[in-house]
Parts: sequence; C-alpha cells; structure tokens
Amino acid sequence: MTDLAVVICPLMAFLLYYNTLQAGFVYDDKRAILDNADVATESPLADLLSHDFWGTRLNASGSHGSYRPLITLSFRWTAQLVGLDRAYWHHWINVMLHCAVTSAVTLIAGRVSLFLFRRDYSYGSYVSGLLFAAHPVHCEAVAGLVGRADMVCTLFFLAGLFTYTKRNLTGTLILTLAAFLSKEYGIMLTPVCLLYDLVVFSRSRIKRTIFNWVVLTAWSIALMTFRFWLSGFHTPQFARADNPTAASPSWTTRSLTFLYLPVFHFGLLLWPRWLSFDWSMDAIQPVTSLKDIRNLATLIFYTVLAVAIRKIVSTRHPKYRIVLALAVITTTIPFLPATNLFAYVGFVIAERILYLPSVGFCLLVGLGVQMLIKQRQFHQMIFGSILILLLASGWRTIKRNGDWIDEEHLYRSGIEINPPKAHGNLGVVFQQSGRLTEAEWNFKRALSYRPNMADVHHNLGNLFQQQSRYEESLQAYNKAIHFRPQLAGKFRIAYSEKAKVLYKLKRWAEAERTLLDCTRLKDDFLRDSRAHQTAKVSATILLGDLLSKNSSREKEAENWLLQARQLAPKNPLVYYQLGEFLSARSRHNEAAEVLIQAAEMDPNNVAWTVAAAHALHDASRNVEAEVYFRRAANLFPLDISHRLNLGAVLHVQGKLDEAEQVYLKALRLSPNHPLTTVNLRRLRNSLLNMRSSQHQNHKCNQSLT
Repeated sequence: MTDLAVVICPLMAFLLYYNTLQAGFVYDDKRAILDNADVATESPLADLLSHDFWGTRLNASGSHGSYRPLITLSFRWTAQLVGLDRAYWHHWINVMLHCAVTSAVTLIAGRVSLFLFRRDYSYGSYVSGLLFAAHPVHCEAVAGLVGRADMVCTLFFLAGLFTYTKRNLTGTLILTLAAFLSKEYGIMLTPVCLLYDLVVFSRSRIKRTIFNWVVLTAWSIALMTFRFWLSGFHTPQFARADNPTAASPSWTTRSLTFLYLPVFHFGLLLWPRWLSFDWSMDAIQPVTSLKDIRNLATLIFYTVLAVAIRKIVSTRHPKYRIVLALAVITTTIPFLPATNLFAYVGFVIAERILYLPSVGFCLLVGLGVQMLIKQRQFHQMIFGSILILLLASGWRTIKRNGDWIDEEHLYRSGIEINPPKAHGNLGVVFQQSGRLTEAEWNFKRALSYRPNMADVHHNLGNLFQQQSRYEESLQAYNKAIHFRPQLAGKFRIAYSEKAKVLYKLKRWAEAERTLLDCTRLKDDFLRDSRAHQTAKVSATILLGDLLSKNSSREKEAENWLLQARQLAPKNPLVYYQLGEFLSARSRHNEAAEVLIQAAEMDPNNVAWTVAAAHALHDASRNVEAEVYFRRAANLFPLDISHRLNLGAVLHVQGKLDEAEQVYLKALRLSPNHPLTTVNLRRLRNSLLNMRSSQHQNHKCNQSLT
C-alpha cells in the first residue's frame, strides 16, 4: 500500500496545482526571469556563479544577496528550450517538482511506518503525503516561479539526509552543495546530519561519527567562506520597509518580535487562513512591550517545544526517539536562518520558507494519526477529521492558486494583509494596462497608508508625466527623491525622469543640474543594474540633446553623446541620437556611418533604417541609400513616404524606369497623392527628355555613317 501512496499523493498534488499552469509571470518572477540577463543568455554562463538571483554582482553593495545559481541555470535552460516568455512551461516544471517532493515525503513517511511498526501501516504515509500535497502554505512556492528554489533545495535536502542515514558521506557532501546552490538554507543540512548522529549515537561508531562531524563542519565552513568571498564579505542592505523590526533602535522590540515571528510562521502551518504575496512594512505589527498579548502565544509555543524536546530525549523507545527527533529537527533547523538569529533578513514573514520545514510537520501529523489508529479506537472520528482537513486544505489551495493567476488577482488578494504594498502594486498593473484613473486612485490609496513610499511617489510621477501633468509629476519625483535620497529601487531612474519633466517644461538650467546629478551617481549601491544603466544612458543622451540647443556648447553636447556610446555600445538609440546630432551639423558622412550601425543593430526598426538612408543620401552615397530605403519600404509596405524616398533616390541615380514603377506603386496606395503626382510628372519629363536626346543622338550617328 505504501507503493500505491507514492503514486496517489503526487497525483493529488498535480491535480491541486493544475490550475497554476495557466498563470503568467507575476511579482518577483519578472525580475528573476524576464529581466534577468543571466536567464536571457546575454551574459556568460560563468556569471551565474558570481551573480545573485536577480542578475546583480554579489559583491555590489546593492545586491540582494540571494545566491541560487542552480535555479537561475534551470530558468536559463528552460528559456533556451521553449523561449524566455513561455510561462506555461516554467509553471509545468514547478508543478512537477512539487509532485516529486510530495513523492519523497510520502516515501519517507512509509519508511517511518515500517521502521516503527514492523509492518506496512500505510495510513501515516497517506496522511503525510496528502497533507503535504494539499497544504495551502505551499502555494507561494509552487505557483510563484521563484519558489522553485525552495522546492529544489528541499529535494536535495531530503536526498542528502537520506544518503547520510545510509552512511554515504560523499553523497551527502555533494547534495549539501546542491541544496546550498539552490537556496541559502540548504547549508542547514549539515547541522541536521550532526543532530541526527547525536540522536542515534552509538559508542561502537564513535570514531566514524567524529570523522563525519569534522568533514561536514569543514565542508560547511568552506561553502560559507566561498559564499562570503563572492560577496566581498559584505552583508546585503535591505530597505527599512522590508524588515522594519531589524531597523528598530529598541532591543526589546527586536527581541520580542523576532521571538514571535516563528510562532506566527508555525501558526500558518496550523491555520493557513491568511496568506499574502508580501508581508513587509507593517503587515505584522512589531511587539513593542511585554504587555502585548502575543507574548503569551510566544511563551506557550517555546514551552511546548521545550517539553516536546525533553520528552523525545528522555523516551525509552529508541525508534520513537529517532523518528520524532528527526521530524522536529527537520521542522525547526532549516527555519533558523529566517529567524534573524544569525543575520537580519530581507523579509518579515515568507510562506515559501515553510516549504522544507513543513516536511517535518507533515511527518509528525502522519505519525500521530498512525499511532492513534494503532490504538484501534475512534477510527471513524479520526478518518472523518482527516478527510475534512484534507478537503479544506485542497479547496483553500485551489482558491489560493487562483490568486496567483495574474498580478491583478494576486495584489487584490493582499489588500487585507498589506494594503500599502498591494495598492501600490495594483497601481502599476493598472497603469501598464492603460487604466490610468484606477492607477492614480490606487497610488494615492497606498500613500494614504504610508506617505513615505518613495517607489509609489516615483510611479505616480510617471503616471502624471504620461498624462502631461508635468507640475504634479515634478512634485511626485521630488518626493520620491526626498523620502529615499539613495532610492535602492529607482534612484537614478527618478532623477532621469525628473529631468525629462524639467526638459518638457523648458526649465533648462534645472534639467541640466538634475541630469548631471544623475550621471554622477555611483553604481555600487544600486540594485537592478540593467534598469539603472538604461537610466544613466538616457540621462546622458538627454544631457547631450539639451546642451546641443546652445550653439556655444555643441562640443560638450557631442562629448556627452560619445560618452553615452561608451556606456552602451550595443544600444541603437545611442547611435541614432549621435547620428541625428551630426546630421543637424551637416557632418553627413560621419552621421551616415553612425546611423548605419544603429540600423544594423536592429534591422527591423524602420526609424533607424530611414535615418541611415537619409544620412547616406545627404552624403551623396545614393547607392547605399537605396539599400536602406528599400528595406524601409519592405518593413512598412503600406507607408507611402518610404516609396517616395526610394523613388527619389532612384531618380537621382538615373534609374528612371525603376523609379517610375516605385511611384506608380505609391499612387496605387494613395491615388492622386500630390507629392507623388509631382515627382512622377518630373520623372516622366526626365524620361521624355532622355528619350528625345537619345533619338537625336541616333539621327546624328546615322548622318555620320
């Protein structure tokens, strides 16, 4: 029956998460996959070892510090096989991974039943496996693509623990490395193995145990040293809103709150009624006083945990001691890095980090049910309760998966838990979809809860700029910079956008100062390096364009445009702007060379193509100009202007018959078009004159003969 459970439980996991296959890229998925150069194969494969999960250098002080190269590699391979933006296949892999972990948990539960009861009592394996498959707290890890890190780490963790119980030290070391490269808490496999040795301690194997301890400890130290070396031995800096308690000056507040957070996490395992995509800011109010009623829950939790550990240690049944201890260790030890015990982390509550600890929890529930059934009493009550629990969990999971289907549903579901973050993110979703009135309302609603949200002020500034409400936009950008002078998320971008507004308002001096500030910002503390690099290039181009309006500062303007080309040597927009600058100063040959590069970088961009063609024509390089005008006409065959330009350049080259055919095609697109009609008349006059001249030359030749 255990073999059947290993099939049924993963099948249930697949059915429960089947509706996630239609989900898209939501929340952190976009940054980790779509906006990550390491996934889009733009960077060398070796960069995965020195970059964080989001594609930023680990030794940059603005790095998030999340180190998961194996997961980034899995995203990259998936993108190479099926395409970068095919969310369906990414979700398919996540669901399959959850099924695999469910199968492993079911198999372990079955082995535990055999170990304790010497026969195939499979009820416990069914309960553990089905509960793990259906527990709603897993939705974030499975439905959110970045949660793949938790599932892969759990798979390697369980495999490593299993190999260690089989005395395969080499396999355990390899799997510890794999778990660690999947997610940071994978390193906790080492202390779990060490504690397992203490539980099953035998004097006959003391030398072997000491050897294992030394090797495992040395291996863990080596891995941690390597990890800190990659980051330059710097700890990541998180925004105050990510973990407000960590920034509290009160030792009492920090201590009481950090003691309470594991209690809250455990409460999510027991009663997953409230789930959210984000628990930052004030979603969990800090415990500031001993009078807070939540301290009672903290006291009860740690008291029960201490009593349970004492009972396990003192039990006279070695098999029960081993199994119970291993389940408790698996529940608690992997969770320790999230408790802020070793270092402050960038979150308050995170459901995904319960994926691995829930393995031990589900094993304990299954074991408890198995022991109750063994007493041969209250069978109907037990089975009825378990059935209700599994049905409720499965229904909650299916409903919660629906929240992860797209960003609008996800953020709406978080309003009850974290209204400022949910409304702020909803505003972005509505803005991107053109629902500007709803976007503005949500941005302002978010600020009504938390007025100092710099990101929201920045997004509101973008919205006002989009609506040509420039004065309001400028105020919003000023507030964004004021509330977070070193805005980790959009620091340089805020300066760049503010300068664009000043530029549109013709406040040239202020625009220049802002652009100079933007270009002088250091990159070290900035996250999302690609976005900031784009903003810096944009600011540099805008500065060049601004200075070019003053004839006495044209040399400065050119230098800024050349600097932009150095910053982004593969960005066609930079070449286009530089080419336009040169063309405006009648430096046609130089402009043509630069604009050709822009057109060749993006052959499907008609703007670059037409600009190159005009520059070549102005430089009297009409043969080359013809090539680019033809490309433009092919790219947009219904645009009459491209055919007019092509006809003109053919006319100049003396290809009158070809030019006539091009003009005739243009007239078919727009009959009686005045400019086409004029050009065609001139062309036919030229043809008439040419043929008349040829006829006269022919007569002269006959007379000479």
